[in-house]
Amino acid sequence: MYYLAKKEYDYAIRICAYLAGAKPEAHYTITQLASILLIPKPFTTKIIYQLKNNNIVNTMRGKKGGVSLAVNPSKLSFYQIFEAMGLVRSVSACINDENFCPLPAPCNIHQFFINQESRIIKD
Repeated sequence: MYYLAKKEYDYAIRICAYLAGAKPEAHYTITQLASILLIPKPFTTKIIYQLKNNNIVNTMRGKKGGVSLAVNPSKLSFYQIFEAMGLVRSVSACINDENFCPLPAPCNIHQFFINQESRIIKD
């Protein structure tokens, strides 16, 4: 089965992975990132804005400014990147909608979904 993700997710991962591999003091302009990573500049601008608003990247203006990773790469998860890009999903709708599941409470499957979602978010 294939899952069609938004291009922005792929682009955000590319940006974060590239910045994670850079020297900590390195900064890249949006134009540089777009060119190096083969991402259209409008997408790069939008993604940097969203990652900045979610404290994943830092931006600095000026001659020595640019974009850098704001978090330790080993602490950054795909889920955090996806969430910064607007992903709002649950493992199962029964977690958030009590009328979704016809099974009577307490439901072990419901608890299983809660535990799995917690693992995904935590890891």
